[in-house]
Amino acid sequence: MAAVSGGGDSVALLLLLTSTPRKVVVAHLDHALRPDSSADAQWVESLARRLGYPFESEKIDVARVAQERGENLEATARELRYGFLAKVAKKHQAQAILTAHTQDDQAETVLLQLLHGTGRGLGIRPKRGKVVRPLLEISRSTLRSYLQSKGQDWLDDITNADTSMDRNFLRHEIIPRLKERFPQTKLSLARFAAISQVDDEALEPLAQQLLLRDGRWPCPAYRIAPLLQAPTGLRRRALRQMLEQTRVRPEAGWITQLERALQGEAFTLPEGWQVRRRDGTLFLIPPAVEAFPPWRGSRLPQPGDQIDLPDGRVRLVDFFTEHSVPTELKQVWPVRAVGNTVQEVWNLWPESDDLEHMRAALEQARIARNSGEVPIGAVVVWDGEELAAAHNQVEQGRDATAHAELLALQHALRRQQAKVLPGATVYVTLEPCPMCFGALAEAQVRRVVYAVENLKAGAVTVHRMKPPFEWEGGWLERESAKLLRDFFAPKRSEH
Repeated sequence: MAAVSGGGDSVALLLLLTSTPRKVVVAHLDHALRPDSSADAQWVESLARRLGYPFESEKIDVARVAQERGENLEATARELRYGFLAKVAKKHQAQAILTAHTQDDQAETVLLQLLHGTGRGLGIRPKRGKVVRPLLEISRSTLRSYLQSKGQDWLDDITNADTSMDRNFLRHEIIPRLKERFPQTKLSLARFAAISQVDDEALEPLAQQLLLRDGRWPCPAYRIAPLLQAPTGLRRRALRQMLEQTRVRPEAGWITQLERALQGEAFTLPEGWQVRRRDGTLFLIPPAVEAFPPWRGSRLPQPGDQIDLPDGRVRLVDFFTEHSVPTELKQVWPVRAVGNTVQEVWNLWPESDDLEHMRAALEQARIARNSGEVPIGAVVVWDGEELAAAHNQVEQGRDATAHAELLALQHALRRQQAKVLPGATVYVTLEPCPMCFGALAEAQVRRVVYAVENLKAGAVTVHRMKPPFEWEGGWLERESAKLLRDFFAPKRSEH
């Protein structure tokens, strides 16, 4: 499918496609930015029919949509255009959406992004999803020469001369002056974009690994330690991805603000997203309750709500505080209740099996502490049954490899008389080191749940290894962290 506006670049793309055997659908979006814009659609339709291609068109009042949204006109036009193209591609089951972006567009885009201070990777990508830009290395002047050689005319959009638009200002006022001094301006900017994108291909997946979702919360939440331990460049890329997931424009200023939030500074993003840190988790709290997970029969907390616990009845707000729920979430956390008696709290009460098993691991850590070992404990669970439990025995066995999770794995394998544990979940009070991470991978466990990050030798947090299994942190982190602090505090004072 080819996106054709009627301008020289897209008309050249369409003519070039006539030399290929592939089926082509021509798609044209009328932005309704000019009184005569409908004539452009008719012109493109006539060209498509003459070349024997099916034609699809739609008219959208882009200026009105941008005004209603309070958004930038150019950004709104781009979003609506790609939405239209995706719809047409789906209708015709197109394998690709071809656009006619050129080397000139690439140069303009790089300058725009630099001047706007965007946190995105630079430039237009040759391919993103189904969208392919085959002319990105060809200059606009080359395409015009091609059209002239074919005797093919094209449309000139008068809005492209409006220098109140940022892109047009760069195109007509800035780039020509740069070319006077630096003749290779467009080529150099395009090459810079290509180099940047090659770097992105290597770095973006590494940055993505730093975003460890904390699924215990009814809003986007991420573990902080992996981000803080990462090099600045990777961390900022990860924070940009975090913003993109909330559909907030990833400007450099917001990325800097998120870095401060990792240290505990609260702030609010555009569209009302509240950013808060609590313990080892960073929360992005949405502005609308509708963004939270649907839970049939639930309601929002109300003044006077209480919950019955084994140790007696307590106020719901106190229950939330005990479970480290940020203040902003206390008002919107889903509950099920009869009157003011809360019977269920989403993901918190009744307590999950994960919490029960992590408590068993924490008890193993206490046994280790009482034995003079570093207080780390682990349990292996399969189908709700605890197969094995163990704690550190490095000092007792004079064996540097006698880590809690490694010993628990060995016990579980012997009990199952198996060499792998593909359905098992391992609960451990401290994030596994690379040695134990390797053992967990070899045992093919399904899931690893830990309490607190290992800032000295954590496989993911420090060494940035990629888990081949589910990886979750933060369960009973306060209790586990306190156990470790209390154990090491006297030893530090001795030195």
